[in-house]
Amino acid sequence: MIGILLNMGRHTISRAIETIDHAQQDWSALYRLFERNRVNLKIIQTMIRQHVQEHNGTAEPLVAFIDDTVLRKRGRKVHGTSWKLDPLGPKFSNNFIWAQRYMQISLAQKQEPGHCRGIPILFQHCPVPEKPGKNASPELWQEYKRLQKKMRLPQRASEAVSKLQECAVDRKLIVVADGGYTNQTVCRSIVGEHVYIGRMRKDAKLFASPCEQNSGKGRKKYYGDQLPTPEEIRQTATDWSEVTACTGNGMHTFRIIAVAPVRSKVTGDRNVKVIIIQPLRYRLTSHSPLLYRNAAYLLCTDPDMPNEKILQYYLWRWEIELNFKDEKSILGIHQAQVRTPNSVESFPGFVAAAYSLFLLAASDQASQYPKWRAPKTVWRTSTNMMLANFRIDALTANKSGFTHQGPLEAKPLLFNLSWKNVIQAAAN
Repeated sequence: MIGILLNMGRHTISRAIETIDHAQQDWSALYRLFERNRVNLKIIQTMIRQHVQEHNGTAEPLVAFIDDTVLRKRGRKVHGTSWKLDPLGPKFSNNFIWAQRYMQISLAQKQEPGHCRGIPILFQHCPVPEKPGKNASPELWQEYKRLQKKMRLPQRASEAVSKLQECAVDRKLIVVADGGYTNQTVCRSIVGEHVYIGRMRKDAKLFASPCEQNSGKGRKKYYGDQLPTPEEIRQTATDWSEVTACTGNGMHTFRIIAVAPVRSKVTGDRNVKVIIIQPLRYRLTSHSPLLYRNAAYLLCTDPDMPNEKILQYYLWRWEIELNFKDEKSILGIHQAQVRTPNSVESFPGFVAAAYSLFLLAASDQASQYPKWRAPKTVWRTSTNMMLANFRIDALTANKSGFTHQGPLEAKPLLFNLSWKNVIQAAAN
C-alpha cells in the first residue's frame, strides 16, 4: 500500500515495487498476490465499515452512496473489457471506448457540520457476458440471456445492498444513488426500516395510496388513482417551500415541493415521498442574462423523513464522484497492466482499499493548508494535499537522511533545498 500511495509515476505494479525499494528482490510473489487472489478484501472492507460507524456514532444512520464507472483499457484480451459509452463524450454524439465497468459503494464519514467525506468500501468488477457468435447453438444463446439478467448492473447493486443491510443490523441504512439505480430491482431490495433516496424521471407515473377499506374478494390493491407526473406538478404548483442544505461551498437555499404519501411502480406497495426541486438560477458573469439549471426530482422510501435531510443526503452523493476522480487521476487505478480474471477483480479493489485506509488515517490529522489559502473558505482537505504531507513526512524521516535546511520563513533562493540531498544520494 505504501508503494501505491507514494508512487509519483505511472501507477503499475512494477512502479509500486520500485517505490518501496524492492526492485532487486524477487517480484513474482507480489504479482502472484493478485493473480492467485490471495488478498482477502472482505476483511479489509469490513474493518473500514466498522471504523466509519464508530466515527459517526451509534445514533447516526449509515449513509451509503452507490455508483458505477468505467476504466479505459487498450488490450483486447484483458478480462471483462468491452465497448462502453463514453461518459465524457459530447452530448451531440455517442462515443464509445474500450473499457471495464466497476461498481463502487462509499460510506459517508461525517466531518464538520453539514459536510462529509466519502470512504469507499467496495470496488467491484461488473463485466457483461460475452455475446456468442451468430452460428452458436440455441443452448449458448439461452445461457447468454440468463447471464445477461444475472450480470445486470442493477442486479449486482441489489446484491451488494442486501449484504450491506445484513451488516447494518443495529442502525438505519440510507442508500443514495442516481437515476440509473432508481428501479424495481434496487428499490425493492430495501427492506425494513432502511431507506432509499434516488433521482427519478420527470415523467414517472405516480399513484395515490389505496383506500384502507378494501371491499370484496381478490388481491389487495397496491395503487390508488393515478396522479400527475412530477413535471406536471412542478408546472402547476404554487405552494413552494424553502429549505437549506450544505454544498461544497456553503449553505444554500432551495425551493421545493414535497408530495407524500404516494406510490410508484418501482417501490410496489410501499409509500414514498417525492421531492421536486425548483431549477436554480445563476449567471455566467455579472453582466450575463439570468440562466436556469434543470429541475431535480427525488424519491425517498421514507415518507416521514424531513425534507432537509433528504436533500442533504442526496447532495452528499457528490462525494462518490470525488472518489472516482481521486482514484483515477491521483492513484491511477486504471493504469495497472493486469488482464487475468483474478488480477482484474482484486488489484483495483486493493487500490480502492488503500485509498480508503489513507483517508481514514489522514482524517485524524490536523489540516495544514498552504500559506496562500484562507482556511476559513476551505472546509475539505484535498487528497493531493494530504498525499503531499504524507510524502514530506516520508522524505524528512530520520532514517532517510533527507532533512529540511534553512529557516521556515526564508525565501527559496536563500538556502539549499532539501531535494539537493536527494539528488546527491541518487547520484552516489
